[in-house]
Amino acid sequence: MQTALPHIPVQANGWQENNLQLVATTNWQPYTWSINNVALAENLHTALAYWQGNRAEEGFGLFRSSLLESMYLGASPGNFQQLSFYDAVRGELYRDFADPIGMAARALVEGLFGVQPDALNGKLRIQPGLPSAWNHASLEVPDVKFQFRRQGNVETYSIQPSFAAALQLELTIPALKDDWESILLNGKTITAKSNTDAVGRPQLVITAPVAKSWNIVIRWKGRNIESPTWGRGGVTTVNADILKSYDPQQVIVSQKQTKRSFTGDKISVAGQYTFFLQMQQGRFSWWQPINFENKRIAIAVSKPNISDRSVFEQVEVPFNDKVTQIFSQRYLAPRPAVPTLQLPTQGIGNWCYPNATANIDDSGLRQSAGARNEVKSSLGIPFRTPADTLRNNILFTSMWENYPSQASIALKGKASHIWFLMAGSTNAMQSRLTNGQVTVEYADGSKDTLALKNPENWWPIEQDYMNDDYAFTTGAPLPERLHLKTGEFTTSKTKYDTIKGFSNRSIDGGAATVLDMPLQSGKELHSITLHTLANDVVIGLMAATLLRN
Repeated sequence: MQTALPHIPVQANGWQENNLQLVATTNWQPYTWSINNVALAENLHTALAYWQGNRAEEGFGLFRSSLLESMYLGASPGNFQQLSFYDAVRGELYRDFADPIGMAARALVEGLFGVQPDALNGKLRIQPGLPSAWNHASLEVPDVKFQFRRQGNVETYSIQPSFAAALQLELTIPALKDDWESILLNGKTITAKSNTDAVGRPQLVITAPVAKSWNIVIRWKGRNIESPTWGRGGVTTVNADILKSYDPQQVIVSQKQTKRSFTGDKISVAGQYTFFLQMQQGRFSWWQPINFENKRIAIAVSKPNISDRSVFEQVEVPFNDKVTQIFSQRYLAPRPAVPTLQLPTQGIGNWCYPNATANIDDSGLRQSAGARNEVKSSLGIPFRTPADTLRNNILFTSMWENYPSQASIALKGKASHIWFLMAGSTNAMQSRLTNGQVTVEYADGSKDTLALKNPENWWPIEQDYMNDDYAFTTGAPLPERLHLKTGEFTTSKTKYDTIKGFSNRSIDGGAATVLDMPLQSGKELHSITLHTLANDVVIGLMAATLLRN
């Protein structure tokens, strides 16, 4: 298969283009943005999403690094690969693949240069996403010619449309300063306005009537735009006023705001967070994202001293299905009412292999449970599970309508630990986020929560994650797993099966995962709640065991 792009002349700071070969002509500072993905088209699609989200520097960093990797580190010079050679399973795959070629062209035109025609509404919208360090750039495609040049505080945009329909121009550009001296359109003074809904940096919106070409010259004046960030105890500004805040994640408590400061206490939960401050500087107002990260602090949790004298209590779990049924039904709602590359109805697979499934066989678990209806982990933790093959042995929750989204179990007394035996599904679209959670509530109303995160501790029933600390890492210790077909508890497995087109680390019969949750031993227990948070997953509890004080 041969695929070719039309010739697209491009010129910009540090780049010159000749027959689709991009050659660096200046020394660049390294970009640090990255995405854990080996599909070039998806990296380029993500770069476009950055541009659409008004994050031009991140968008260009990902766009540039992805193309350089493909064109210079791939098997063919100037190649648009489908997969990178970093793919630990398949390696680089296909030359000049249509998916990344199309996304490269779209990200270049719609993202970097921001050309977004809207002929149905009679408008040509252009919102360039050029890096702030660039002083000149140009693009020529069959429908439009675009040129940008900056000299000191003067910026010039020259646009020549060639669309079949006559279109008005709506040009949205980032503010260089907080005021302007003049704006000329084809030599005549015009007015413009600030985009008060802008996020990330202030924007100037210029509209122009239908014309054969537009030459727009902006003479900026005033102060540089301030970009406030979280400092010690809050946000302080010098030139910009803080109008109001918006905290959708509710991550700042005890908020205090003045004209030039915003303070408060950050929540202590580990993770990456964002809230927004509406800023006013000169003629511009915009919403400034304030990002911060709470690093996970490694707390040494002493392992419980398990002995013959340990007192365990097995929780009575209200099962609602058999674990073997997880992929033997149809998950039909909620789903989009339009064609998408959505998860197959059996709850496993992908658009290339819509009929994929996994063999889930709990015969070994049933046999190991025996007359006592109990199995023990490698630490000797007893888990209650029915041996009778006719009885249910898992409590499933899900956002799918097949199961409730959450379920609670009453508790009483005090305990220092609780162990869970869990099994369920997840997929690549739910990676690096919390799929669900187990919440233990105490009688005084306080709570402890165990977040079930793919891939840290929420592992799919049908396979193990690859964890080579290079192409992919879970970022967490390997959990103990119970292999359902053999009844064996283990933290390592050397032999895997294959699910064609889906996984090379499939576990015949499937596996459950053992999770340990320390408790506040001095508090009276009230309940456990199992709650699914992410779409397209099923989260199940097979057993829970308390270590009594």
